[in-house]
Amino acid sequence: MNEFVRRWIMEDLSPVDPESGFALCPYAKKAWLDDRVKVVVCEENLWDRVAEECVNFDSKNALTVCIDENPDRSYDELESACMAMNSYFSVTKQDLWVLVFEGEVAIIFIQRLSELDDASQKLEKVGYYQQYEPEDYIKLILARRERRLNNG
Repeated sequence: MNEFVRRWIMEDLSPVDPESGFALCPYAKKAWLDDRVKVVVCEENLWDRVAEECVNFDSKNALTVCIDENPDRSYDELESACMAMNSYFSVTKQDLWVLVFEGEVAIIFIQRLSELDDASQKLEKVGYYQQYEPEDYIKLILARRERRLNNG
């Protein structure tokens, strides 16, 4: 599964889009090359493993990637679960954030909210979010930043 994640980062997330001038995820390649990505295959209960990885999140990693090769939930259900966890992290003042991606497999990303928001602010300064619809920018970026500010 490490090779799958490496290939996805290098081939899908890192190449610069000629139209936008940005990679889909400008930080993924560096995190991978710096050995700051932990890959976890969730063979049984995805959410039990995600919870365990959140509790034991190691800050030497920029990101923990939890992969479910056979997800039994829709993307919307996975996203709702992530948003519920993020609400919990916010209320309990935990510096964590989870996101979902679904393609060939379901992937839950775990990272420090502070690091994610710091990186987001850098991208904002160089125009990365100009391609976003205003509603998406508010919902995805500003709402997350607001949670960080309320996190204390």
